[in-house]
Amino acid sequence: MSDQDITTAPNTSRLTATELDTYRKALKGEELDPANPVLLDLIGRGMLLPNTHDIGTYVPTPYTYVESQLTAAVQRVLAHATEALAGIPAHVRELEAEQQRYNYCPSPVGTLLLPSVPDVNAETIRTIQTAEFEILTAQPGYRKPKVLKGALPRDLEAAKRGVAVRTLYRTSGRMNATQREWVGTMTQAGAQVRTLNEDFLRLIIVDRKHAFFEVYDEDGTVQQAAAWYTQDRAVCAALAAHFRLQWERADVWVPEANDWVPEQRDGEEPHRERQTLTTKTQRNILRGIVAGKNHKAIGKGLGVSERTVTAQVGKLRSALGFETVMQLTHWWATSPERLLQ
Repeated sequence: MSDQDITTAPNTSRLTATELDTYRKALKGEELDPANPVLLDLIGRGMLLPNTHDIGTYVPTPYTYVESQLTAAVQRVLAHATEALAGIPAHVRELEAEQQRYNYCPSPVGTLLLPSVPDVNAETIRTIQTAEFEILTAQPGYRKPKVLKGALPRDLEAAKRGVAVRTLYRTSGRMNATQREWVGTMTQAGAQVRTLNEDFLRLIIVDRKHAFFEVYDEDGTVQQAAAWYTQDRAVCAALAAHFRLQWERADVWVPEANDWVPEQRDGEEPHRERQTLTTKTQRNILRGIVAGKNHKAIGKGLGVSERTVTAQVGKLRSALGFETVMQLTHWWATSPERLLQ
């Protein structure tokens, strides 16, 4: 049912001063101009009728009749509107089925599937070029030199025009020469880069109102060529909050200043983890201390007791020959082990 099929509701508004004046003249039996638009409107609304016994005059319709006619007319409109309202779900489901059949999402403010690399590139480039104040990027995987070099002019332009660019890489990215070159150029332009030695979501968030994120299959695998694009502010805010959590736990990357590439010993496989002074638990404890957490909060986050955290800190201090936690945190800030998981 279309809107043309729904009957228009009658005019049930009160009479204006001009209409009331014309209505009163009719009650007095005065002769009225048959071409008067006010008169014609009153006749059309069923309030006046031509007087067949006295041409040129008009008689009022009984008010009880007017009431019943208007009420009936409005009820007919409501019945048609109710019928139309009841038909909306079936109509929408039909459209939804057709859109799902072709994997199409028409809403520009909802979530749109970008099924291929060209689609993802085109939309991310367009969005980044319109960035006003912030670009947050999390890249957990290996980025090919061709991709990095192609993205550099776009990213550099955004940083140079004052957009705050923050990028998060995996720690292994520090061993990628092209990536180090990208980071060096971007940080000189004012961008900030950090690395994290653990898994995190691949994200691009622009101005907290545009977000691109990975497409997961039902079995949890990631579709490498596809991405979701959303302008849903709640989703963008949630993803930005996730990015902030990872960012706060990551290590600053300024090439040449604190870069670290492990050396390879004779007969050793490339990048194999060597013997360390710290255990994984101790490294997580140290990260918690640097983040300003007390031993109780650190233990809660790691699933151990406060006493265990204190014991581990003491054990590490003894192993390193330090007397204070301050000495320990200073060592940690400059140690390559902070880049380990």
